[in-house]
Amino acid sequence: MNRHIYSASLAALFLITGATANAEKLNFYGRDAATVGVYITNLSTGQTVEKENVDKAMIPASILKSVTSATSLCMSGENFRYDTDVVLQGDLLDGVLYGNLLIKASGDPTIESSHFADREGFESMIVDALKSKNISVIKGEIIVDEYAFTDTGQCPQWVIEDTGWDYGAGFYGFNYKNNTFKLYTETNTTVPEVPYIDVVVDKTDAGTDIERGVNSDLYIVSGRNVENKNFCITTTMNSPSLVFVHNLRNRLLKEGINVEDEIVDMCGQGTLLLRYQSPANADMLRVMMFKSDNMMAEATLRALAPGQSRGAAIKKELAFWKDKGVATDFIKIADGSGLARVDRVTPKFMIQVLTSMAKSAHADTYVGLFPRAGRDGTVKNFLKNTALDGKIVLKSGSMNGVHCYAGYKIGDNGKPTHAVVVIVNNFFCSRDALRREIQRFLLAVFK
Repeated sequence: MNRHIYSASLAALFLITGATANAEKLNFYGRDAATVGVYITNLSTGQTVEKENVDKAMIPASILKSVTSATSLCMSGENFRYDTDVVLQGDLLDGVLYGNLLIKASGDPTIESSHFADREGFESMIVDALKSKNISVIKGEIIVDEYAFTDTGQCPQWVIEDTGWDYGAGFYGFNYKNNTFKLYTETNTTVPEVPYIDVVVDKTDAGTDIERGVNSDLYIVSGRNVENKNFCITTTMNSPSLVFVHNLRNRLLKEGINVEDEIVDMCGQGTLLLRYQSPANADMLRVMMFKSDNMMAEATLRALAPGQSRGAAIKKELAFWKDKGVATDFIKIADGSGLARVDRVTPKFMIQVLTSMAKSAHADTYVGLFPRAGRDGTVKNFLKNTALDGKIVLKSGSMNGVHCYAGYKIGDNGKPTHAVVVIVNNFFCSRDALRREIQRFLLAVFK
């Protein structure tokens, strides 16, 4: 074949397939045993810069949060807020409420959250509101109404080993202090105070481990340091509403307001005492993406289908992207956080979501949700002190045998120039070695 014709044919082949003549490849120990998915596109031209296994269904880990946040911005809006109403049920006479204090749960993941410590606390707002009405006695109970929520708690597709660790906090109709608490094993004290739990401490020569079954109040903590005086572990609440009621009752008592816990059957809507509003959705999503908070991601997903099941919310999410022309075939989503090992996405699906968002009315807000490599969040040390430091924004995702990134290359004007997806499953080299190789790869692609 004529060399010029061969070269032209080869160039045409690369144009058709979207490959590049000098395509970069990830190269790490055990690569042949791993599954690698890469998709990088130029947003202004639509041309593919790098691609590999773009139709392969793979475990996304926490980069699934970038899909959850994109869906939420489009379906719920940037200014969506959760409203949690506190209601006085009954008659108020001479400082005595002859009835109940009712909290109507909204699924808000931010109540007393350490992620929003600059906001006035929910408990303080209740105390101040009761004092403003000179209430000193509540004859009835503090009741948290979560009846509008189904299949709450940890996602059934999460592995049992995640249940006790702080990142495995489940979503409930009422969420409190990130649904986690500190457990000091030497004294069995908790912060905040968590009633009705059993703790087993097992001193071993191994590292720290914690076990808690689904819907269980038994905590088994093991390790070499568990009997040390200052040792503590952050673990998950089984019933955030119960913990909240317990702590609010104690707080009210200290403030001179007694809750007598009499059984009072009340009818009617009652009188609104206060309405607690969460931060705006864009602010919540930024925290969720920067902190990679799984419980917040689950709350975000469930807000897509208020009062419905997790499955209904996922169905709405996938239908939304299918209507946008995104390829949802062979995509499996079991949660909003990516903690479920059964989640599957393709690099093509991820790149289509990223591309769609970069061209949407929410583009600036969405891009701003991603941590800057070398600067923020879980990618604070990734690409640090390199040519891409601060010039690429990425959501990372990792679990055993999984390491992923999804986000954008940013131009000098702060606008995204490229969409980037890198997914590696079933790797056998060290995570540090893989991370270094992905850094080398991205630096070579964008040199």
